[in-house]
Amino acid sequence: MNDYFQINNCPVCGEQEFSDFKKVPDWLVSKEIFRLKQCDSCGFKFTSNAPLPKDIGPYYDSDEYVEHSDTKKGLTYSLYHIARELMLKYKFKKIQALGVGKKLLDVGSGSGYFINFLKNKGYETTGVEISEKARQLCMDNFGIETNEPSAFLNKTLGTNYDLITLWHVFEHVYTYEEYFELFNYSLSESGRLILALPNCNSTDAQLYNEHWAAYDTPRHLWHFTPETIEQFAKRRGFILDKKYRLPLDPFFNAMVSASYKESFTFLPITMLKAFWAWMVSLGNLNKSSSLFYVFKKA
Repeated sequence: MNDYFQINNCPVCGEQEFSDFKKVPDWLVSKEIFRLKQCDSCGFKFTSNAPLPKDIGPYYDSDEYVEHSDTKKGLTYSLYHIARELMLKYKFKKIQALGVGKKLLDVGSGSGYFINFLKNKGYETTGVEISEKARQLCMDNFGIETNEPSAFLNKTLGTNYDLITLWHVFEHVYTYEEYFELFNYSLSESGRLILALPNCNSTDAQLYNEHWAAYDTPRHLWHFTPETIEQFAKRRGFILDKKYRLPLDPFFNAMVSASYKESFTFLPITMLKAFWAWMVSLGNLNKSSSLFYVFKKA
């Protein structure tokens, strides 16, 4: 009996023939080697030997998993907190421009910075978070009580949301069909679903190869590109409305990726690589380190 998560059909196109893509260690916690496979038909990539859902918990047990720990340890994570403030303003402007109302459900709300920011802008926010530690941080920092995933999965959080957001969360989700059914159920007819995802076809992914931080095996199950997430969502009744780069992600990814290498990397060299990745994305959005996609019901 296999003790890892079985993927028999491609989530994007449904085909069953896969090829080896690359081996990526869990740099953050266990240093175990995980295998990425690629669909022979559509090119979608996934972690083929991820732990079962019941066994994944220990792989998140690290102070460096910033959304659950809120750590400010070291230069990288100190800068992360500064960058997060800038990105909250950036996300808000993009969301405000959609003009679809202010009832928002954030799935994977972490320690609560995003929902607190939107709440202070007049939005009616509801948060869902799997980590008890992160839920407590949200309460301690902002006085906001968030919900366990079971509340969302059991359909007890209501419907007619104008916005459902998942910021670097959906790549962790095992039961993707169930989640998309719930998105359809919970969104208003004019609502928008926002998924922020790493792009494994980005320039920085190619520069750092198996050291690329956003592979993040085994916590990341699915490794999307702009093309494959659009196909994936369309197959489940959602069509792409807009997409935007997350402009600071190549800098964060470069710093974390460089830290995974055994050889010393001079910080200015790391920043030059990040700047190059950012520059390429200005000319080709689909080469961005991460993007957030705005979907509407078909």
